[in-house]
Amino acid sequence: MQRVLLIPARFTDRRMWAGIPERLARRAAVSHLDQLISLPWAAAPDAVVGLARSQAPDGWDVVVAASQACPLAVALAAAGLSRSLVLIQPEIPFDRIPEDVDLGPAAPELDALQLDAAAPYEVLVGALHAATPEEWRVLLTQTIRQTAPAGFPPGEVDLMVQIAGDHAAEVRAELLDFERAEAAERYLPEDAQWLWRRERGRWLDRLAALTLPVLVVVPGPERFVGETISRITRNMTALVVTERGIVPPSTAAARQQAAEGIESLLDRLSSQP
Repeated sequence: MQRVLLIPARFTDRRMWAGIPERLARRAAVSHLDQLISLPWAAAPDAVVGLARSQAPDGWDVVVAASQACPLAVALAAAGLSRSLVLIQPEIPFDRIPEDVDLGPAAPELDALQLDAAAPYEVLVGALHAATPEEWRVLLTQTIRQTAPAGFPPGEVDLMVQIAGDHAAEVRAELLDFERAEAAERYLPEDAQWLWRRERGRWLDRLAALTLPVLVVVPGPERFVGETISRITRNMTALVVTERGIVPPSTAAARQQAAEGIESLLDRLSSQP
């Protein structure tokens, strides 16, 4: 039986894949890396290799990673622990996007309505120091409900709120770290800032060196990310564009499209000797 590894986005967990593991389980053994090990978010991507190898020395047929987990998936592939990759909504630095890749419609200027939508998040950030951890968790979940897309399925909103509430402490700690880092960066020499930005995109250089099949899944507004990855990787098998993202907030329809893409990659691998 083929083997699939799922790595969730940061500040989420295996619940973000809702429905995908069950569908894939008909034909593959599905594992969740966040259930096998403690994901080393604060370390370099290579830190995941030894931890993952201890759980599956022979690796997986497909490693699926979402958002901030994509560098971890590339590290596993570079170490020979994956025969193929599925990168879902990867985050890439804007300076790595080719000039001729269309970014889509220009971002509209903030009007009164958009400023109203941003206001809850300003309150959330402003409460980082004043609120207790529990008060901030409640404020976070309230903000997510308040800003959920109009007409979004209630069950999906509930799932997003549950996941966010369980990871609120991690989100708060990261925001506080970012606040400190941003303050420190103002005093860094220009060349040090450039080196920091370059390091953020180093995983893309590693991806460019791989020859294994790569499938990318992005929502429509992030199509430019998929097109950028297609320029980088040597063996792009498909770009799957969904209406909604897979990283919460998501929909069952978007996750089904992602599952179909993963299945197509499994089909491709099963036909190879």
